[in-house]
Amino acid sequence: MPTETGARCVLQLARRRRLSVHPDQFGMEQDICDVTLWLIEKHSLSRVHVWVDRHYTQIGREIAGVTVITSPTHPARLTEAAHEAFLALGYTIEDTGADTYGHQFCDGHHSKHEAIQAYARIENAVRRWRSQ
Repeated sequence: MPTETGARCVLQLARRRRLSVHPDQFGMEQDICDVTLWLIEKHSLSRVHVWVDRHYTQIGREIAGVTVITSPTHPARLTEAAHEAFLALGYTIEDTGADTYGHQFCDGHHSKHEAIQAYARIENAVRRWRSQ
């Protein structure tokens, strides 16, 4: 259900808040949502959580790891697909073993139109990345 600002997903709300204060600051909210929606569409899932870990020292497109959680398990193939999608989007994934924190995940409250856009964006990024 949309909020008073029109956002459906908590990550999109966070993105709007961040952009209103820091318009030039990088945020990964859209990427997390798009990868989540892509996995749901590609694998015909009803729900999935893409959990992104970051080290406290990482900035921009640096992350420590990606894990996909579905009910009741998190299949390795989905985690591998999400990992590949983040690499295709230009992320560096390096777990140094230092303390991490989990970035908020997408709650999946998006329109079908947003899901189609996300699917096309991630599919194209993965296709380009694989052909390099």
